[in-house]
Amino acid sequence: MKKQIVLMLLFFISACASLERDLVKDFVSSDKVKLDRCEIEGFAYKGIDSDLGRGKILKVLMVHGVGIHHPGYSRRIQENLAGNIGLDVISRLPKNVTLLDPEDRKTHIGNLQVNFWQNSDGSKKMLFYELTWSEITTPEKKIIAFDTTESYSKFRVPFNNMMKEFLDNTLPDPLFYLVDKNGLILHSSEQAMCWMLTTDWADIPNGKAAVCDISTAAKIKDFANQDMSFITHSLGSKILMDALVNTSNQISASPHSAEVSKMQNKEITLYMLANQLPILQIGHPLPKVHNQIHQYCRPQGAKYNRRIFKAVNIVAFSDPNDILSYAIPQSFADKYIDSRICPRVTNVSVNVAPEISAFGVGIVNPVAAHTDYDNSEKVINLITRGTYQFDKDNALDRQCHFILMKNDTSMR
Repeated sequence: MKKQIVLMLLFFISACASLERDLVKDFVSSDKVKLDRCEIEGFAYKGIDSDLGRGKILKVLMVHGVGIHHPGYSRRIQENLAGNIGLDVISRLPKNVTLLDPEDRKTHIGNLQVNFWQNSDGSKKMLFYELTWSEITTPEKKIIAFDTTESYSKFRVPFNNMMKEFLDNTLPDPLFYLVDKNGLILHSSEQAMCWMLTTDWADIPNGKAAVCDISTAAKIKDFANQDMSFITHSLGSKILMDALVNTSNQISASPHSAEVSKMQNKEITLYMLANQLPILQIGHPLPKVHNQIHQYCRPQGAKYNRRIFKAVNIVAFSDPNDILSYAIPQSFADKYIDSRICPRVTNVSVNVAPEISAFGVGIVNPVAAHTDYDNSEKVINLITRGTYQFDKDNALDRQCHFILMKNDTSMR
């Protein structure tokens, strides 16, 4: 009798497991509908490929956003970018620098990992600097760690539990950044930028904890004479922008020189994946100089000779189904981005995650919509190729629609 009962229990367990598998299969294996939105509106900009092969090494700095990250997190986007521009050789091992807070020169504020990429004949070279700052906020998240333990998570359905874990992992980061009186995350970004400006592959202090010191004059020279681009994700957009504005404040106080003139005729580009500049501006003061783009950035402007750059191209990528990213209206750029850096905003609305049809309802995984920019062919093409000669790039011209924006005074 006991044997029969055990067999019956096994049968029912098997049947329930089979039903559960069928339900999961029905949900997971339901049709995936590829979403093809790719709308670009803004100013023309060059991609990173245009800075390769001219005898200089292109430097790229990546700053991550919310969530816990570990060194090496950018490997997927590195491989996708490198493959797109023909860089098929990489250094056997990366180099790592432990960043120290320049205020006390002992507090660890992140890791900077550097990879060296080139093509087979060495005519194109790229140093990819990857900043990992999340070690600053990870200890703080222990305050709410109880929330995802079995005692609490057992009452949630799986999807809601997944979203709860995602939010508990990500929401503390912008809260910490906004109230960070010691500026540790900002210092981490500034140190990463400093090491990018001052080092080549041979002189990176690999395996050491160090502070990067650089004079304003040296910073101006390095900005003026090196080819560089920046990639950010979510909160990283605000972190990098604040670091760039701090740099601009230093540079604007320097006497005019040939190097300053050279920098004033230079463009740099920031590729902001899952951009969050508008939401993170809430509660922050206005920049020191705002609503003066015409005065600083037009040749006929009264303050044209006091600009920092010819232009800072801000390419803001956002998936419409990403609940944590935002486009940048042109009016936002005027009021909330420092006019001295001459911001030129281009918004890219692009689907990076598919729609899943489950039980007759179409949904998009909001986590994938926030994180999968680094694996989108369209995003990679727009970073590497840019929009110049857009109609001659078959892949971009076929996949995306570009609306070119011009300054009002240039319209005819």
